[in-house]
Amino acid sequence: MDPLLHSLFRPLQVNGSDPSTYYIEHNPSAALRAYVACYWESGPATREIPGGNMTVSGRDTASLGWLEEVEAVDRVLPDGCTDILLEYDPVSKRQELSYCGTFTHPFVSTRQAGSGTRIFAVRFFPGGAHYFHGMPTHLFTGSNYCLEEIWPENVEIIGERILGARDFNERVRIMDQYLNQLLLSRRTSDCDLMKNLLHRIFMSGGSVGVKELAEREAISERQLNRKFGQWIGISPKKFSEVVRFQSVLHSIQSGGSVDWTGLALKHSFFDQAHLIRDFRRFYGASPLTAAKEFRRLSDFYNTRSEPTAILKI
Repeated sequence: MDPLLHSLFRPLQVNGSDPSTYYIEHNPSAALRAYVACYWESGPATREIPGGNMTVSGRDTASLGWLEEVEAVDRVLPDGCTDILLEYDPVSKRQELSYCGTFTHPFVSTRQAGSGTRIFAVRFFPGGAHYFHGMPTHLFTGSNYCLEEIWPENVEIIGERILGARDFNERVRIMDQYLNQLLLSRRTSDCDLMKNLLHRIFMSGGSVGVKELAEREAISERQLNRKFGQWIGISPKKFSEVVRFQSVLHSIQSGGSVDWTGLALKHSFFDQAHLIRDFRRFYGASPLTAAKEFRRLSDFYNTRSEPTAILKI
């Protein structure tokens, strides 16, 4: 893959609205930027973020008391990516390792308030994970799988090292070193065709059609679908829809008043009704709801006196 593709497509998630948790991201090393979108971590908010170099902003422990009896909810959105998840439960002292395939529908990630569960993860750029596991990515679409059963090698050892790491920065360093070594040993053949296809989709904001993609690359639509199943995990049509949704999401997230009719035309929808219907499929709510949620998230962090726990890299 080409690291320059990252400048054309930056997957967006809605994280950090729950004051009882933190969410942080870290870029991969230069050698992995073609394959890994970021490392991320979420967990219960404490005064010191794991990593020691940032303080969780906001409310003190007393002000979080009302959250103890409710669940903390985060909306997880389709972004064309796949993830390795290392979920640690401090009560049982156990860590579960899993691989989350590409998904095309939003879902709610719930965390019982007061739970100490921490998730450290690798978010692979679309197509990036295939270089490491070497299997058709469509085999994992829409589900979570036990990592030990599908990953090439040494994953148990890495899991133990991650478990013993002091902080987020050390977990990032351990995982980055492991993936660099695995990339060198796997030597999965690069695919210029996939680079070109992703470039065309990203440049169009997801509005390019499957027929046009196939014609421009001089391949059949059947070959095109096969390549996307192997590398991305979903069809080129569905992936383009996800990219277009993410493009709309970025437009909404940028703030300010939104001209919904103009937004629909900008992103090649027939009309505003088409935009709303398509957006709801991937967000689980209307664009207006998304705008309100982003506004609340912006207000929440912009009015805090301490540094935010969200790192926008």
